[in-house]
Amino acid sequence: MRNTVKNRKQQSTYLPTNIKLIVKVTLIALGFYIWGTGFIWVLLGLYLGWAVIKQLLSCLVSLVVLIIILALLVSLIF
Repeated sequence: MRNTVKNRKQQSTYLPTNIKLIVKVTLIALGFYIWGTGFIWVLLGLYLGWAVIKQLLSCLVSLVVLIIILALLVSLIF
């Protein structure tokens, strides 16, 4: 009984406004207005491919660091 009364008291009629979401929607609408449907396709591609893009960038950064380390070792040895 107490739990149901407590749960009812926690619910509110006021919905919190997420400012970050409003800014995102506004920027998407502005981009669509300026660049058209191409902007939406680019956003969709980035959204769907974000995990792949992150993995590729991580791999490339690791390769660059490895090349720099090897170049420093070779230059110090020879």
